[in-house]
Amino acid sequence: MTNVNRKDIDEIAKAIAALNLWEKAAAHNWALVPQTSELPYLVNAMAENKKGSPVIGRLHLFPGFVPFRDFMISRRVTDFGVGMSPMDFDHFELVSAKGGVTELFVYEPGFVPRALTDNERAFLAPLLYECYGLMLRLDENPDLPLAYVKENALFARKEMSENVWIDGPLKLPDERQNPYTEQVSLNKAKCAAAAKLPMAKAEKWEVDFVMVPSYQTREARSRFLYVLAAVDAATGERRVWEKMSVDGKPGGLKRLWEAHAQRMLDRILVLGRVPGELHVRTGRVMRFLRPLGLQLPFKLVQHAKLQTLDAVLELAVRSGTV
Repeated sequence: MTNVNRKDIDEIAKAIAALNLWEKAAAHNWALVPQTSELPYLVNAMAENKKGSPVIGRLHLFPGFVPFRDFMISRRVTDFGVGMSPMDFDHFELVSAKGGVTELFVYEPGFVPRALTDNERAFLAPLLYECYGLMLRLDENPDLPLAYVKENALFARKEMSENVWIDGPLKLPDERQNPYTEQVSLNKAKCAAAAKLPMAKAEKWEVDFVMVPSYQTREARSRFLYVLAAVDAATGERRVWEKMSVDGKPGGLKRLWEAHAQRMLDRILVLGRVPGELHVRTGRVMRFLRPLGLQLPFKLVQHAKLQTLDAVLELAVRSGTV
């Protein structure tokens, strides 16, 4: 490690990439406890082997247990929470690509990934340097991160003073103190009004909530466009087409999801009828619309493919009519 400048984040990133120890690093998670942060940083490595992808490996650094926990659960349970991709979790990321290319990004749910600021680069450099040192040790001792597993703790590197870090355990928190929850609210008066509407039993809607990555806000901190879309399964006619983005406050993406049932209810009231069936692609969409299904007698059905909706979305993006 003596040949790597601990203050040069680009040099550290290239040194990590040059190790090419992604498989060994991906077998375990570890933590970093810097003195300059109230939160520990939880580290997860991923080895990439997607055909045609230039990416070799990724190193994620999550600020605190909550985004780390949610990300890790989402990798095992596809429809957990609201994170549809790694971009939907707060974290720093080092990307190692073919040809020795390395890049560093900041990810915030709902926002376009961005480069690090000068302050973030200065903060992250010592953390990446510790990751580099740990990965060197993994090459000789792949089970090093298991040192404190019997204590229900993660292996951590803890900063004692400037440039002085030691090994130690980081206790895992009691999840009962900060459980993951979702809250879907519906306007009672609007539910009562919608219950009086006629049923269009033969009408089927295909429904999904999607990010449209090619559409971004034009501002210093660009946000992605999301669309809550529902189309008539037979004709492709748009029934719901709500465009939105996060508001910049913590939990913004989750709040978008929690309001979907009310958005659908509002649109049903405007149309003046209740469709016979709502077809969705994922258990996540089904979960957030189920409270509305308890108020109105439509069938909520999950399908692996929504061919009509996909065609409408593809055309909208291609023609610029999103």
